[in-house]
Amino acid sequence: MSAVRDFGADSDEIKSVKFKSFKGKAGTTVRAGIVFEDPKAMFKGALTHFNQRQYICKSTDTKKEICCTHPYKGNKARWRVGTVLIIYVLDDTGKKLESWSILPWVFSDTMYQKLKTANREFPLDQHDFYLTCTNEEFQTIDVQSCKESFWRSKEPFKEKVLERARPFLSEIGSNLASDLTPTEIRELLGADTPGSADAAEDVDLADVVDGL
Repeated sequence: MSAVRDFGADSDEIKSVKFKSFKGKAGTTVRAGIVFEDPKAMFKGALTHFNQRQYICKSTDTKKEICCTHPYKGNKARWRVGTVLIIYVLDDTGKKLESWSILPWVFSDTMYQKLKTANREFPLDQHDFYLTCTNEEFQTIDVQSCKESFWRSKEPFKEKVLERARPFLSEIGSNLASDLTPTEIRELLGADTPGSADAAEDVDLADVVDGL
């Protein structure tokens, strides 16, 4: 069968690739581990803003773009970080593995700091951890390190986990936030509408004076 297929404008098969991310449920604890191929690239992150949707900050060290200068609640850029988790389902003793799944996990800079703290004594590339959700709405999650990493304990299991995780590892960066252009951000914020504080932002005042 040919890899190239014909279809019309109403195909239900054509969908963007976006994975369901891990979300903690209030009062629950799960054992998990970070899945990686390179321990120096366990996380992907980007400075982002939020207004109706998450989008990547376009400002640089030398120039502030509309995402940071327009007056709206989300104009302060915040880190959004992503990684890939293995979630274990254990028996009642907590020692026997019954099943497991792979999920991407996207979270804030606050959660990253908790993981960074845990990493000081129990390196995340060598230890699993328990994640306990104390607030589901705001995804407040506590971290408690484990003494070992299940998925890295045996080479055949490790390779099986990595094989299943690779599609998630390749896509986690693109699922952090939308990569909008400055023009698209202006449209999202309504920054070019009549009366907007930014409506004259691109006007060269020298040209205006010369035209009088």
